[in-house]
Amino acid sequence: MEGVSKRDLAAADPIDAYVDGLAAALRGPRRTRDEMITEARHSLVDAADAFEDAGLAPLDARRRAVREFGTHREVVPAYQAELAAQQGRRTALWIALALPLVNVLAPLMWWDSPWGTGHASHLYWVLVDHFKYTSFMAAMIAGLVVAGFTWGARYLRDGVRYTRIVGLGAVTFLGLHGLIGAAVFGLSIYQWPAAATWPPVLAGMVFNTCAFGYAGLLAVRCVSFARRAALA
Repeated sequence: MEGVSKRDLAAADPIDAYVDGLAAALRGPRRTRDEMITEARHSLVDAADAFEDAGLAPLDARRRAVREFGTHREVVPAYQAELAAQQGRRTALWIALALPLVNVLAPLMWWDSPWGTGHASHLYWVLVDHFKYTSFMAAMIAGLVVAGFTWGARYLRDGVRYTRIVGLGAVTFLGLHGLIGAAVFGLSIYQWPAAATWPPVLAGMVFNTCAFGYAGLLAVRCVSFARRAALA
C-alpha cells in the first residue's frame, strides 16, 4: 500500500464514501443533520490518523476506521431517531411561541378601523373566544412537549413514537384550528365588508397564514422523519 499516491487515496477515500452515504440516508433538520455528519467525519478521520500512527498504511487506516465505526445499517437508526426528536422539539417550540404571538397581535388587525365590532353576531364571538383560548391552551401543551423532548427525554421509552404522536397531534390541531381561524375571518368579511380591504387585516392574515403554514410544514416533517426513523 505504500505505492498508493495521495491522488489515488483521495479518489477512493473510504471515509468520503461512507460519509456521503450516511448523509444520503439521513433526513431531518438541516443544521442538526450537518452537525452530525461533520462530527462523524471528524471521528473517522481521528480514528484513521490513530491507526496510521500505529503503522497502518493510509488507505488501510481509513478503511479500518470506517469498518470499526459501523455499517450504515447499524448507525443510521440512532442518528435518525435523534433527528426525528429534534424535529419534534422544533415543531412544539414553534407552536408554543407562535400561537400566543398570533393572539397578542390579533387586536392590531382592527386598530383604528372605521367600523365597530360591538354589533357582531354571537357566533362570531364564540369562534373568537374558542380560537383565543384553545391557542393559549395548545401553546401550554406544546411547552410541556418541549420539556418532554429535553428534560424528560431520559424517561421516554420510545422517543420515535413520541415524536410521531406529537407530529400527528400537531397536524390535526393545526388543521382544525386553522378552520376556526378561517371561519372568524370569513364572518368578519361578511359582517364588515370593508375589512376585506383594510390593510391591518390583510397584513394580519398574511402573517397568520405564514405562521400556520410553517407550523404545518414542521408538523408534517415531524411525522415523516419519525416514520423514517421507525423504518431505519
